[in-house]
Amino acid sequence: MGRRRYFRIRFADNRSAVGVVYPAEEDDSRRRWMAAHERLRPSVRVPALIADDGRGNQIVEDLGVADLASNLTASPERRESWLTRAADAAASIAAIPDPGINPAFDAALFRRELELAREAVFDLWLGSPLTPAERAAHDAWADALVAEILEHPAALCHRDFHANNLFALRGVDDVAIIDFQDLRRGPDAYDLASLLWERTTLAWMTEETAGRIVERFAARRGIEAAGLSARLRRVLLQRAWKVCGTFARAVVQGRGTAYLGYLPPELALVRRLLSNSPPDRDFGAVLTARTAAVC
Repeated sequence: MGRRRYFRIRFADNRSAVGVVYPAEEDDSRRRWMAAHERLRPSVRVPALIADDGRGNQIVEDLGVADLASNLTASPERRESWLTRAADAAASIAAIPDPGINPAFDAALFRRELELAREAVFDLWLGSPLTPAERAAHDAWADALVAEILEHPAALCHRDFHANNLFALRGVDDVAIIDFQDLRRGPDAYDLASLLWERTTLAWMTEETAGRIVERFAARRGIEAAGLSARLRRVLLQRAWKVCGTFARAVVQGRGTAYLGYLPPELALVRRLLSNSPPDRDFGAVLTARTAAVC
């Protein structure tokens, strides 16, 4: 969220709104939020913009204190129902022509995410940098994976479509979306990867549940589900390794012990997603050998 500040405004009649203050250095973020809000508003549920003074201060609709992650934890029996609605929202976003608010995902961005993950997991967290041969295996895998996912069909992506950026609107069975200023074009399975296999869903998500959500998304998009599912695995592999790096860096920086608990299942997900292709197999051998003692 950068340096933006948020506060809840409560009115005498029990209504509330959210105040947002953008410091001067976040003006571009505000501009991108406004542009994305305008583009998304006709297609998906976003918080209403109540006021913007043009000087970095906004008042927006208050969606409540419980995000979708909280609802998924509190109501296991409704998990698939809410995820289905979230997938519908992702499909609606994917159908929107790219408004050009942010540059599309490219090789440099994806590759840097994988490089930062390598550094965070091996150099910082484990304290044991890869040997030249191991580094070569990682880099060959990363280069091949990035090249592969950039060949996938492209669609508009929220960029951070996970349960902490979604809100379940009870009574109307709809899902509202926040934090959409990084909207950009990318692999068509990217938002599904963020939704289905991230830290708030990883402990209980199953292939069967994910498969039904993928089928729903594919039907909404008018595309073939098996192909989408295969692409999802590859995009998810890139994102899962990136997330391992994020968690490892957080642990090293002392930003909470919770991330230490997330790391083993996230690393296990990466290992499970690796295929039998030579680049995947070679990196898998390195990853397994280096993390065996901690997972």
